Amino acid sequence: MRTQRGFTIVEVLIALAIVAIAVLGAAATTALQSSGGSAGAISFGQAAVTRGYYQSTATMLAQDRLEQVKRVQYRVGIGDPFAPGSPPPDFPDEAPVTGFPNFSRQVRVAAGPAANISQVTVTVAFTLPTAQGANQESINLKTLVAARP
Repeated sequence: MRTQRGFTIVEVLIALAIVAIAVLGAAATTALQSSGGSAGAISFGQAAVTRGYYQSTATMLAQDRLEQVKRVQYRVGIGDPFAPGSPPPDFPDEAPVTGFPNFSRQVRVAAGPAANISQVTVTVAFTLPTAQGANQESINLKTLVAARP
């Protein structure tokens, strides 16, 4: 005589997991369709990646210029290449930055917290393409430059 066999608990749990994944996938697709569809979700992801690229490129350009500014010799009594209110003569405004057509860069100097110290701000602005047009955004990096004796 043959014994009757049913499903084991492991088989039932695996089947439930597969069904749960299928139901969650269908629910996610329905939610995406009500908010612009899966194409909307893909374009949102691409927009985030594009914005990240532009922000990291702007930060790199600002850091690069800030390092160039920090290498300038600033000595007490020899002249002030970092006179507050004007860009340093070696760093004119760039619009666009060479090799980066959607980016512009400028260096500005303000008086620092003490004598012989200047605050240097590097601003990199960029035009971020979006589905609705374009947005202007910018990154600012600041540092203090002190005169050496």
